[in-house]
Amino acid sequence: MILANITEVDATSPAPANLPAILEALPTNTVVYLALLIVTYALHAVFMNYTFGGMLWTATAALRGRYSEGAPRDTLANVVRDWLPSAVSAAVTAGIAPLLFVQIVYQRSFYTANILLFNRWMALLPALIVAVYAMYILKVHNGPSQNRTAKFFVRRDVRAATAILTALLLGYVGLAFIENHLLSLAPDTWTNRYLNGSPALPAAPVWIRLGMWALGALPTFATLAAMQLRCGAGDASEADQAQAARPLALLAIAGGVGSLVLGLIVWNTDHGGTRLLDDTIGRIAFGSLAGALAVGGATWIAIALRRRLSALTIALAASSCLVAILAHAVLREGARLLALAGTPAAAREPSGLGGLAVFLVFLVIAAGAIAWIVRAVARTLPTAGRA
Repeated sequence: MILANITEVDATSPAPANLPAILEALPTNTVVYLALLIVTYALHAVFMNYTFGGMLWTATAALRGRYSEGAPRDTLANVVRDWLPSAVSAAVTAGIAPLLFVQIVYQRSFYTANILLFNRWMALLPALIVAVYAMYILKVHNGPSQNRTAKFFVRRDVRAATAILTALLLGYVGLAFIENHLLSLAPDTWTNRYLNGSPALPAAPVWIRLGMWALGALPTFATLAAMQLRCGAGDASEADQAQAARPLALLAIAGGVGSLVLGLIVWNTDHGGTRLLDDTIGRIAFGSLAGALAVGGATWIAIALRRRLSALTIALAASSCLVAILAHAVLREGARLLALAGTPAAAREPSGLGGLAVFLVFLVIAAGAIAWIVRAVARTLPTAGRA
């Protein structure tokens, strides 16, 4: 059965030439699951971007000695470090839904990529576990009542090494998903990879996508970090906000420009005989991405010049990030549909399931339960805490 998944990739029917034709040929249920995949992936990307961008910021702060005893006050560095465990928990939780939907929509290609990558794919789990625990180690604060173990972990060199290791582990998790994604887009190579026992991919596409992902995380991180300071996290004062405004602006602008340049390379690549940017949906999505990053860049320039994190500028930056993330998700799935159209690895009607109606019923039940829990917890919070 596994070998059949890998070898039976010949087209059974002529591949649709563009995304509108592909979507029209798909069953309604599959289109709904595909839309939910895009939306839930975007939600996951928000927390994922904060986690990775925040880890890079924390590693830089650790190298600069911002967490050492007697270091100058750096509220942003402290807030980001202390929130990282919560952020990665939210990223993992939010990642469950898109992981389930991708298995439904792209059954054969997703599972085959898992099998071919084997240990390299499985290694992402221990890497993530170690990274999460290392984030808690980074939260150890300086203090006179520390035991010997705590004193060891607050040393500047140990903090810096721990932060760098954690960033590298998170980078490996991202690399594993990128390799899985790219391998799933190349069904014509599965047989040779399986027989030769080598899942290695061309280095250039992998590293370009990794760079696009890493740089694309920075504007989202900067926006969420600015929100935290604006809301008073870490008892941030107006002076703390002014101190963080320009560094966050430079980070967001550099990340946005870099990710857009690399994205132009990625999305202009041939997928299934069609370039995504030659497709109507692809052009609209990329135009939305570029426009959102332009608005975000202009907003961050205003923040850098004024050195002030106002509610309006943060709202504009957040809106541009949301549009950019959604556009990126559309481009990501558009490229996958073009690459897999006309093969047994393409999205098909999910079989052996209860159907869309059953899914929607449980979706409503789950959404209602979550809303009730959030409301119940919010009622127990003091007024000042909610503000």
